[in-house]
Amino acid sequence: MMPNQSLKPVSIIEKDKYLAFELNKTPYAISISLVKEIMEYIKVDPIPMSPDFIIGAINLRGDVIPVFDLSVRLGKPQQTCTNRTCIIIAECLYNESAIVIGLKVDMVTKVIDILQSDIDDVPSIGGQFQSRFVYGLAKLEDKILTILNILRILTLNNLELVTELNHAQLGGKADMSNTEQIHDEADDGDD
Repeated sequence: MMPNQSLKPVSIIEKDKYLAFELNKTPYAISISLVKEIMEYIKVDPIPMSPDFIIGAINLRGDVIPVFDLSVRLGKPQQTCTNRTCIIIAECLYNESAIVIGLKVDMVTKVIDILQSDIDDVPSIGGQFQSRFVYGLAKLEDKILTILNILRILTLNNLELVTELNHAQLGGKADMSNTEQIHDEADDGDD
């Protein structure tokens, strides 16, 4: 190798990969770096007293994963499941710990490369727009693609619930005893 040669070209164009999917026939994407896997939609066990956009939880190889209905969380109507409905298993950092969630989407379409320079901030149009959920708007050849910020989709209470569920132990009573005790005390107070 010549002394002046470098291993990488100086003008590398920054491209990031994103997983594109649809909700209510509208395209969205998240960074592929957050995606652990994509799975077909399976039965989700409800979680009592959870917000309407948390469908419930699934057992994924011994881990308890809460599943969010992304359409409902974004203020859109709940969609019925089809053979293309799937769950994106995503991982993000909260308080320096990895949390894992499932995101119900209508269908996954493709993995795409997007130049960082092609992603714009969300224009400020007042308080009517839920821009806090959006990382940016990608300019593609034929459309605009909304890139979501998964961590901002979760509220502080949701993050705490996800953390508790991720650390729950399946098959033991220890993970449910506090919840059952709280519900039992609440039931006793109603008499």
